[in-house]
Amino acid sequence: MKNYFLLVFSILFLSFGINGFAKDMSVNDVLKNLTSHANTVGEFVQEKSVVVNGKKRLLKSSGTFIISTQGIVWNTLKPVRSISTITDGQIILTNSDGRRSVLDIPANNDFSNFSVSFSSIFKGDMENLNSNFKVLYEDSSSGGWKIFLLPKNENLASFMKKIELVGVNLNGDSRLDSVTLFQQNGEDIKYTLSKQQVKEILSDEEKYYFEAK
Repeated sequence: MKNYFLLVFSILFLSFGINGFAKDMSVNDVLKNLTSHANTVGEFVQEKSVVVNGKKRLLKSSGTFIISTQGIVWNTLKPVRSISTITDGQIILTNSDGRRSVLDIPANNDFSNFSVSFSSIFKGDMENLNSNFKVLYEDSSSGGWKIFLLPKNENLASFMKKIELVGVNLNGDSRLDSVTLFQQNGEDIKYTLSKQQVKEILSDEEKYYFEAK
């Protein structure tokens, strides 16, 4: 089950768009404004620290992402090409030779709690978010902001210390720059996002990523 949590975390945490809000808005306002765009595309770099023979190593991967009302696409280009898509109830995996597999998201309480938590972030649903996380928010005079999610749910807390979201306000707009999952085993995962753009319509290739065929 932990592998499902981490897989969906990897995909879902690209689900934040670029939106405007005024300085000194509350965390409720920030969360509600993070997903107002129908389609957002951009680039990512993933850095994962792993412990090998007692020493930490940093593994990197990079690629592009698509955030759509249909779901999320995590298009890894380096070091190995792969595509992961999450839609309602399914994960679609495409390997380097184009072969695809579809995984049904298991319907159980643990995974439901995890899914609802992140869905709550995207929807600005503080009631559900607060049921699984303690939410802390801080901003700075320079326009930067941070959101910390500390798990209340025992199953999430068994592998997760906290989640940190970092962004900045620029020219009346807001941008999410990074998301970091701090794990209990010390193997943290950080996603750095860049070149975010809003698209009204996806290309045929981008739409194909969401088809479970």
